[in-house]
Amino acid sequence: MDKPSSPPLTEELQAAFPRTAKYDPRWVRDNAMGEHALCQAEFLAGRISFSPGMRVLELGCGKATSSIFLAREFGVQVWAMDNAISPTENRRRALDLDCEASVFPMRGDARDLPFAEAFFDVAIAIDSFLYFGTDEHYLAYLAQFIKPGGFIGVVDIALTREIDSAEQAPAFMQPQIDYWLFVHTVEWWKRHWEKTGLIELRSAEIVPESDELLRLYAEEKPPEQGKDPIRRAVPHDQDGLIALFAMVGQKR
Repeated sequence: MDKPSSPPLTEELQAAFPRTAKYDPRWVRDNAMGEHALCQAEFLAGRISFSPGMRVLELGCGKATSSIFLAREFGVQVWAMDNAISPTENRRRALDLDCEASVFPMRGDARDLPFAEAFFDVAIAIDSFLYFGTDEHYLAYLAQFIKPGGFIGVVDIALTREIDSAEQAPAFMQPQIDYWLFVHTVEWWKRHWEKTGLIELRSAEIVPESDELLRLYAEEKPPEQGKDPIRRAVPHDQDGLIALFAMVGQKR
């Protein structure tokens, strides 16, 4: 598939994510399941040195667009795992962009990984780590599949202040408070990872472009995703409470 040079990204986002800006905007939009997975993957690539031949595990890959992006842009091999999206459909997307030999779609649960220890150089999760990574045991479980010196990278939704109870949440979050009580600040995530002693944090930050990415995500609302908590909340967030965060750790 050709990659036209006129994407529906703002000038700010085009400048921040030049590799993403080359991709077919219709393909990106039609396969979107989060806040622009290609931009998030490119952000991680600025903090993880992907190199040809690396073995990468992507957890909760959705429609595998970020897996395909990393394979095309950096020559890595990506095991694209999701427990809901058909691996056959993801393989078709990989074939369409000439990634048959570098993207390996599979169906599976992030908490039941069928791999040998120390098999991967990198594990990433884009818009998915929240669903399993808050478990205090999970980082230790995932780390066993990463080589010593390898990396774990996450981009996901975050809060800029912790909400410790339903009563502390603003009114616009109340209809879906069960979701928002599992969303945390960067500081929370740093403590969550550092206390294990398994990894050395290389970065933990709010993505500078998160306001713009979240705004675009809320505006481009397919009818079937109308109940999405993020899409519902972002237009009402006037205090910068909702953001995207990124965190990268290196296995000791």
